[in-house]
Amino acid sequence: MLTGPRATIRPLPYSRTARVLKQALILSAVILLFSQLIIPSASARDVRIANTDLRPTLFTDEQGKPSGFFVDIIEDIATQEGWNVIWVPGTLSESWGRLSSGEIDLLPGVTSTPERLKTYDFNNESALSIWSQVYARPGSGINTILDLDGKQITSVRGAASGIGFRDYAGKFNVNVTLLEKDTPAEIFSATVKGEVDALVVYNTGAHEDAKTYGLVATPVMFNPTQFGFAVQKGKNQDLLPVIDRYLAKGKADPASTYNNAMQKWFGTKGTGEVIPARVLWGLAAVAVLAGLFVIMSVILRREIRKKTAELSQQNESLQAEVKNRTRAEEALVANNQELSAAYEQLTATEEELQENYQEINAAYAQLTAAEEELREKYEELNRSEQALMQARRKLTSLNALTFEDLRNAVFSLEGYLSLARQDPAGEKVGTYLGRSEGILHAVRHAMEAAKKYQELGINPPRWQNVKIVLLNALSHLDFSEISRVTELDELEIFADPLLEDVFFILMENVLHHGKGATEVRIGYREEAAKLTITIEDNGPGIPEAGKEKIFGRDYKAMKGGSGLFLAREILSITGISIRETGVPGNGTRFEIVVPESRYRKGGQS
Repeated sequence: MLTGPRATIRPLPYSRTARVLKQALILSAVILLFSQLIIPSASARDVRIANTDLRPTLFTDEQGKPSGFFVDIIEDIATQEGWNVIWVPGTLSESWGRLSSGEIDLLPGVTSTPERLKTYDFNNESALSIWSQVYARPGSGINTILDLDGKQITSVRGAASGIGFRDYAGKFNVNVTLLEKDTPAEIFSATVKGEVDALVVYNTGAHEDAKTYGLVATPVMFNPTQFGFAVQKGKNQDLLPVIDRYLAKGKADPASTYNNAMQKWFGTKGTGEVIPARVLWGLAAVAVLAGLFVIMSVILRREIRKKTAELSQQNESLQAEVKNRTRAEEALVANNQELSAAYEQLTATEEELQENYQEINAAYAQLTAAEEELREKYEELNRSEQALMQARRKLTSLNALTFEDLRNAVFSLEGYLSLARQDPAGEKVGTYLGRSEGILHAVRHAMEAAKKYQELGINPPRWQNVKIVLLNALSHLDFSEISRVTELDELEIFADPLLEDVFFILMENVLHHGKGATEVRIGYREEAAKLTITIEDNGPGIPEAGKEKIFGRDYKAMKGGSGLFLAREILSITGISIRETGVPGNGTRFEIVVPESRYRKGGQS
């Protein structure tokens, strides 16, 4: 109980009350923000992930620990997201089954197909660009898809590479037997032991195993696709956006764990660009601070009005009210200044975001260019395979014709020898032997031509510098008496490796058949959808009646026999044609017509 004079309760001065309230609100906001940034999640999330043992992307090392490219990036994601990763080892086929039944949450290192999209969901950002390829024992003779006709091929059960190979072989009417096994080790072992002729696997899957088992990569490659992650349809949907964000961010940062993993396991760097996380955190922090300032301003305004009303009731002094309003105005000015600073910081963040957006557009353009380059290389591979198929058909036809020539020659030779034996006086033996000698000369010529035919299509066509090929052909001929003018720039054409033999035949034709020729000119001209290479001399030329006959296989009017026939066959493998268009009496002019897609200049691609 209070005694003595009556106790009087006096309110705190306005300035002290407002200052204490403001400091308390700011301290509370800072503590709240700080706790959200540093306090970790109460408990880590268990994520069951398949380990399908596909080196070097995902496997168990000699110490029994998960290892590989996907292990590196998943462990990094787990650290950032607070996951507790539980690795579940098993074959690829077993892992697909476990994903369907819900025994695992995530399956890495797989590709999406229309059939799989009915049962599973896949992330959008590619982790790896891969393709499928056929591997075989050294000396297998497998160079094209046609060489696999009637052979046994093995692949990993559940892998899209085996499914894609079956479709790829079907397009060429190639009949193969596809045997599926559970692990990469089984398909490599079966191939080494000769149980199958070859295996098909992703190029990443054979990165090290091919060396270990002594197998070699064949030129048969197909189905470029993307490696990513899969979850059961409608479940664990939150995992995929986290992975997409991680991959996009990792591709943009040269020092990221993603890029280090690419360098470690494949010797290359990833690509891509994303908005840095620190920018997003900075923007969120600025937004939170701006909100807190607005809230504090509203609260302060309310408290000022409340205290002003109380002071008006307790003290009717006009001077005190004026002073209190002045203090309130000063506080509002300070708050406005703080808000202005926050707004300027937000503006700077928006400008930084705009710059990052431009960088993303530039990265997207670069990715588009890379995809276009991959598409062009794939188209060039298709052209090579088509050329090899055509060369094989031509070789079969030419061998049949050569065999027919040889059989006819042997028949004629046997006839003359029989006539010689039936001439006891020997009066016509010399005649018969002379004709037999001519037949043997024709047989030798046919055998030499057949040897050339056997080289058709052995190696795939390639881009060749015409000027260099011409110089190599001339190095085998004596052109000291004939001047030449060459205007070929840096022209390249897509042709069989025997292109040098074509120019050798044409330049030899100038020496042996261009009687009186003193000059030869080699140049080219571009026309609509084609390019024409010309070889002209100032010799006597070729009569109109012989312009097409000289390309016949049996044409013997000139020394060299069917050389021009072979030249035309070599060029036709890649769709290139040749003709003679010179004016009789004014020289010979050969024109090599190259389609638009078979030539380029200056090393263009």
